[in-house]
Amino acid sequence: MRRFKNVRLLALLLLAALLLIRCGTENPFQPTRGDNEVWIQAAGFDPKELTVTAGTTVTWTNKDATDHDVTSGTPGNFTTAFQSSPLPLHQGETHSATFSKSGRFPYYCQKHTSKVGTIVVQ
Repeated sequence: MRRFKNVRLLALLLLAALLLIRCGTENPFQPTRGDNEVWIQAAGFDPKELTVTAGTTVTWTNKDATDHDVTSGTPGNFTTAFQSSPLPLHQGETHSATFSKSGRFPYYCQKHTSKVGTIVVQ
């Protein structure tokens, strides 16, 4: 009987330790965004501005349940530099573009024009 109590006590202490570890971290199960990746979320593009070197491929990933797109330019001033394909991007889908020239490349979501971002190529 004493051995059973020791096992229960050990299991309880282990569970308490795991809960304390879990509370001390932001979210250990949350995936991390890559260096050249932009996440499309309900709040907008994350990061809103990304700086890369020439020749870098940037990947946008739709992390939101709502469909979005990535369109170069600004609302009302579309450019042909890049546009997501397929259009729109469903949750979990990605679009990549390679930036070979230096400059500032604004982009936005056509469906949600308040969602804007910029790729800065050095």
